[in-house]
Amino acid sequence: MNEQASSPSPGQMPELLRILWAARIDTTANRWHLTRRAIPQLKTIADDTDDSRLRKAAEHAEAAIAHLDTMVEELRTSIDFIQPRPLPDKQNPDRRTA
Repeated sequence: MNEQASSPSPGQMPELLRILWAARIDTTANRWHLTRRAIPQLKTIADDTDDSRLRKAAEHAEAAIAHLDTMVEELRTSIDFIQPRPLPDKQNPDRRTA
């Protein structure tokens, strides 16, 4: 493979940043649904029916939360690397001094 990576075009970075933010928001929402809705219901049904398969399903859903937490943090880090950084005060021409 002889392809060279090219610099992103000006229009690509905002789109990539939007995608990363959307993924982070979706992941946070998925975590919320697991912790507030799916897992408690699974545990309740498992206890009511004494179903070991449902208990196991709840355990695996709880384990998935750790992966979602990691995903949210990794996406946040990725976003931090992409977002434009403000100029330091001495280089920022818009900053007015008193």
